[in-house]
Amino acid sequence: MTEDPQSTPVDIWTTKVARGGAKALMEKVLEESRGSEVLVVDGDMVFGTAHVRSAAMHAAKAIAEGKNSSDSLAMETLLYASGERQLSGAIRKMSVRPETERVVLAVVRGRFSPGEGWTRLPEAGPAPDRARLARFGVTETEMSTVSEDRLTELVLEKVAAVDVIKK
Repeated sequence: MTEDPQSTPVDIWTTKVARGGAKALMEKVLEESRGSEVLVVDGDMVFGTAHVRSAAMHAAKAIAEGKNSSDSLAMETLLYASGERQLSGAIRKMSVRPETERVVLAVVRGRFSPGEGWTRLPEAGPAPDRARLARFGVTETEMSTVSEDRLTELVLEKVAAVDVIKK
């Protein structure tokens, strides 16, 4: 039985930030969220709430089964969200950078509200553009296998494939 990622309890927020300000914002959020586990990532590498919830669901399952790569639910969620095999690759792909202009915050354990300037990440957004998908690691061949309105499903497949590739 497959669990529904939409039912995974993760609070997901987003905000815009001036170029060069994402790292300072991330540090502020990490300081203020002590006692909770949060994930702060480049918003261009997030493809909706289902992406983050699916990653959190797979991460929690891996930890429960002793198949985790990290002792932190936030870091394990980062691994799954990236679709990468190793945490170093996940960090390179998903971390905020000097050019980051949109940040996504996921509260994967505990309670934390980031406050003013943040909004909930919408459940459904527009179909992602092919350039963003390519930066995420989805190939043109993979994109050609689905209709435009189903492109985000390719990201969810990459999330689920982490269970196979991290062995």
